[in-house]
Amino acid sequence: MLNVAIKAARRAGTVINRASLNLERLQVDRKQHNDFVTEVDKQAEAAIIETLSEAYPSHGFLAEETGARNADAEYVWIIDPLDGTTNFIHGFPQYAVSIALAVNGVTQQAVVYDPTRDELFTATRGAGAYLDRRRLRVATQDRLAGWLQCCGSERNSSWRDCRWHSCTSIASGFTQKL
Repeated sequence: MLNVAIKAARRAGTVINRASLNLERLQVDRKQHNDFVTEVDKQAEAAIIETLSEAYPSHGFLAEETGARNADAEYVWIIDPLDGTTNFIHGFPQYAVSIALAVNGVTQQAVVYDPTRDELFTATRGAGAYLDRRRLRVATQDRLAGWLQCCGSERNSSWRDCRWHSCTSIASGFTQKL
């Protein structure tokens, strides 16, 4: 199933890369504050669902743009076709295609494909995570010094303050355990 998810992610990546060449023609709709959707999101999602449905017609879907379809099935695909739409519409190449498979409500496999770098992250429960074909491992660092703890920015200062508080709470809790 992971190979089909990879095929679907790459197919969506092709849609996204093609659209990234004509951002000035992009139609952008606002779902809510700082939450956008484009026709690229919809086309990429359609490509993913079509690819997965051809291989697994009885599987369900929980997709960001089209919502739930047969979501009570044993196998459910969870899809964010353009994870980072805000970055995409601003021409900032930090976005990805995200697909996960839940079996009886437990995530078993995941694919994150960065079409701008052609990097493919995969993970299978119990078998580890990979970047392309290289196994990913947890860092052996036991101190926070030198770690990237959190990043990002929001136009809404109250949200930024809340997120900063969350990050510092996590860091504080971690250092107390050392």
